Amino acid sequence: MNIKYSRFYNGTEKTPFYGNGAGKKDAVAKQEFSTTNQHGSSIQAAKDVRPQYGDSVAVEFSKDGIEALVEGRKGSLLPDDQGTMQTAKAKNEAFQKEIQQIDNTLNDLPAYSGLYGADKAVAAALENCSRKEQGFVYDIIRQNFLIENSGSMTPEERQANISLGMKKAEYAAENMISEDSRESFLNAMESIAKLASAGKDDSSGTMDYGAAKGKYLGHGSGLVRTTDTVDMMRSMDQAAYEEYQKLGRNNDGGISALKYLTNWFVDSANKNPHMVDNYERKSEEYVEKNVKGQKLDTTFDGLKTGSKEEFLKGLKAFQKSNPDFLASMISRELASKYWGV
Repeated sequence: MNIKYSRFYNGTEKTPFYGNGAGKKDAVAKQEFSTTNQHGSSIQAAKDVRPQYGDSVAVEFSKDGIEALVEGRKGSLLPDDQGTMQTAKAKNEAFQKEIQQIDNTLNDLPAYSGLYGADKAVAAALENCSRKEQGFVYDIIRQNFLIENSGSMTPEERQANISLGMKKAEYAAENMISEDSRESFLNAMESIAKLASAGKDDSSGTMDYGAAKGKYLGHGSGLVRTTDTVDMMRSMDQAAYEEYQKLGRNNDGGISALKYLTNWFVDSANKNPHMVDNYERKSEEYVEKNVKGQKLDTTFDGLKTGSKEEFLKGLKAFQKSNPDFLASMISRELASKYWGV
């Protein structure tokens, strides 16, 4: 929230007024920012949205945000007198306290492991669940199991985080999943947890889980797997993958990277007609050798999962007894929108 985005500013669009009655005011309704500045530099959020939304994004403000812009003159975020500065500081402090309770990681977008049988079983079990419940389960896969980077955790904490994920999966099975799907759901989640447990990190903490990353069509019990060409390149041609990543940083909306990927796949398939089969077989061999026999961490085995109240009581008790262990993840869990506390 403290980043100065003025260098990305393109222009302002005004509306005649906001509010009702005699108190209505002229207001700034929308400000537009380029995803790159004049030097071609990008903010991280812009890098994420550019492939979907193009070279500019519109920022919309709430009523309180509009008031702050209007009363602050010309939309400036820099107060021009001591009284305004104190008011802005007080509002900012209140806002910062408020956003601490917002959990932006909880969403209902599917998270897949690459284990097709497990991914399909989880998707099928969630077919009749609410979006909030689906988000809770997929959050387990993203935040407890297949984290992208372990740099903020010790090896013991990463394994314990997987243990916490399994207890959340048990909670989901008892409180969300239909009885006829519970066993298959829990078996699938355990398989994904074992895949996570066997994962390895590099010197920067970036995780590698060994299994081929699946791309899917459809949803629920109708889930169909397709090959993830990018992951196949990463797994089978590291030099090409590094070049693909470099091209992905070009300011062309990903066009050059896409062309490179397409040409790579055609050339590689011509040279090795069995490339896709070899890629899939390599993943299956890894799972058979390294994943199926994994023993999961038992740190959170004592948590009760029969109800939300029991689960949170046990987690808070663990936090109190172990204040410095897995602290950020437990705090995040307790602040999750799902629990509503």
